[in-house]
Amino acid sequence: MLVGMVALKSDPWALEDNFRRVEAYVREAAARRAQVVVAPESVLDGYVFNEDPTSTRQGMLEIAQTVPDGAYLRRAGQLCRELDVYLIFGFLEREEQELFNACAMLDPQGQVIAHYRKITTAGEYAITPGGKLEPFDTPLGRFGFLLCSDRTVDNCSVLGVQGAQVIFNPMDGSGGPENTEKMRWRARDNNCWIVIANTWSSVIISPSGEVHLEKYETECVSVQYVRLPKGEGNRSRFVGRRTDLYGPLVETCEPEGYYNERGRLTPQAEQRRQETRREAPEGKGSI
Repeated sequence: MLVGMVALKSDPWALEDNFRRVEAYVREAAARRAQVVVAPESVLDGYVFNEDPTSTRQGMLEIAQTVPDGAYLRRAGQLCRELDVYLIFGFLEREEQELFNACAMLDPQGQVIAHYRKITTAGEYAITPGGKLEPFDTPLGRFGFLLCSDRTVDNCSVLGVQGAQVIFNPMDGSGGPENTEKMRWRARDNNCWIVIANTWSSVIISPSGEVHLEKYETECVSVQYVRLPKGEGNRSRFVGRRTDLYGPLVETCEPEGYYNERGRLTPQAEQRRQETRREAPEGKGSI
């Protein structure tokens, strides 16, 4: 499977310009025979909930996409049909009055075949945490999503134990060599590939923990081969698990914890989020 990774820093609120930039790189990746193209977290809207401290919930609701029929998801579907590729990209999603940091995978027929909402959103203004962490099956293999800070040891293991062969990890900004080193062990521990598409870097790590691609450059696309085994993902590394001893891993860590037993932000976490927003530098302004 040939995977193309788009590295670009999009501009807050500039959806049309951002989409055109992504489209150009998807076309380049397809010309280089990529079957799957991955773009960064929130690449469509420019990560407005963090990059612009003057953003408002109403302004964000106005640009957020609905799934599966948002305007830019439909345009992405047209692009996939034209180029015969799978596409993964991040965007601000709305469902009624709730906002989510989301990503989706579209197939070569232009259909949304997988959809994910970021689950660790304590530092993101007005964003509701997602509530699912499940891999999904495609004709290419069994895949899972994690968005940026979702990439914890526990979250990777939840996908790994469910047989994910590839974890796609779109990111915005954080990372670097230290992160790559951590993710090497998460790939090895879960016997899966990890593909990181960041605003300024592209990384692919094999199930053995070997780094097949580590490129720190923005405004570019990289294409790399990912070799998936035939049949189901290998779960052999999990057969010795002692689930009878893992109770403390799933206990709620209130009052210090960010999330309660329903996956919602605790009052303490919401207060910290608002304080972080007030301390942020002035942004470009909301619409």
